[in-house]
This record gives sequence, C-alpha cells and structure tokens, in this order.
Amino acid sequence: MVIKDKTNLGKWLTAMFFIIVAVELTAEFFSSRELVFIFKPLLSIGVMVLYWNASRVRESMFFLVLCLSLITNLFFIPNTESFLFIGLIVFLVHRIFLIAYVVRLIKLKDFIPLFIAIVPFLFVFFYLLSISNGIQQESYWVLIIQNILISIIGGLALSEYVMNYNRMNFWLLIFGLLSVTQYFIVFIEKYYLSNLAPIAFRPLAMVLNAAVYYAFYRFVVDAEKANANEEVVLNDN
Repeated sequence: MVIKDKTNLGKWLTAMFFIIVAVELTAEFFSSRELVFIFKPLLSIGVMVLYWNASRVRESMFFLVLCLSLITNLFFIPNTESFLFIGLIVFLVHRIFLIAYVVRLIKLKDFIPLFIAIVPFLFVFFYLLSISNGIQQESYWVLIIQNILISIIGGLALSEYVMNYNRMNFWLLIFGLLSVTQYFIVFIEKYYLSNLAPIAFRPLAMVLNAAVYYAFYRFVVDAEKANANEEVVLNDN
C-alpha cells in the first residue's frame, strides 16, 4: 500500500513538474521576466522533489548539482555580459560536480571508449569558439573549459550507451545528448543570433533545460537501483 501511494504521488509530482514547464515555456515565449524569475527556479526545485520521492538513497550530491544549476539559470536570465560571466563560472562548478557524480554512479573503469567518444564533441565546440566574435577575454577561457566539460558529458553518455546498453545508460544517453544540444543552442543564442534569441531560442532552450533535468533525474534513480541490486548480488555471493 505504501509503495502504491508513493507511486501515485510520483505521478502527481511528475504532472506538476510538466505544468511548471508549460508555464515557464509560456513565460519565455511572451518574454514575461517576472514569471521567468518565479518559474525557472521551480524547475530545479520540482526535480529535487521528484528525486526525494523516488529515491531511497537521497544522495546529497544530487541536490548540490541541482542547486548549482538553479543558481546558473538565475544568472542567465538578465542576459547581460557581467551576469553571463558569473553564470558561466557557477555553471563550470556545476559541470565538474555533475561529471564526478555521473562517473561515480556508472562506476567508470574503461577510459579508452570515453576518450574516443569525446573527440567529435571537442571538434564541434572548439570550431564554433574559433569562429566566434565579441567574446571577452575572461569569458573566452571559461568557455574553453566549458567546451571540454560538455564534451566529457557527451562522451560519457555515448560511450556508456554503446559499451553497456541498459535502462540506466539509456537515460544517460538522453541526458547527455540533450545537454550537448542545450549547450549548442545557448552558445548560438549568446554569440551568433542574440537579436532573435528572446523570440526563437529562449523557449527552445527552456524546453531542453527541462528535458535535461528530467532525464538526469531518471538516470540517477535507475543508477541507484542498479547499484543497489548489484550490491545485493555481491552480498549473496
């Protein structure tokens, strides 16, 4: 009965999360700054509530990663160079903790497939950086590190899916590809088509942001279950 009640609560929480996504999408489309400031942080909070309900582990690292992402999104809302730079710094810390968390969850042992999978992502993002204009010097070095980190995330997702296909790595692949696409869209928005960004790119980036949150939550929950089952098998042996 308790499990059924928890499952029903999870469904209601998931529905509430997607309602928040719909409101945030509408706010982005109509450029309602007030609603964006309210509902954008609610995306992170909603995913944390989903995880708290679904997880038996309730790992503090998950909440740290989501809180850093929340702070990053707040700094990206004003769309000014100074706030963008601060947001990039926080985002950098967020990416580092996220990668460490993912590596721990998947128990990465073979690094060769990862290094191979990283190369295409590095090529694309460093090419875009090389042909970009108007990037301040301090932001330039942060973007170099960001390019490396997002390439690692994409490489982790792709290599794990190819080498060890399972439900956990399926969600990791979805999360990784969505993260790469989101980063690409934001990069194009900020440095190539800034005049069109509020109309065309902000709603798209927001949808990708919500999808990244949800895919990451599903990956973490499945990874925790897989690791728990593995520990039970090892203990039985």
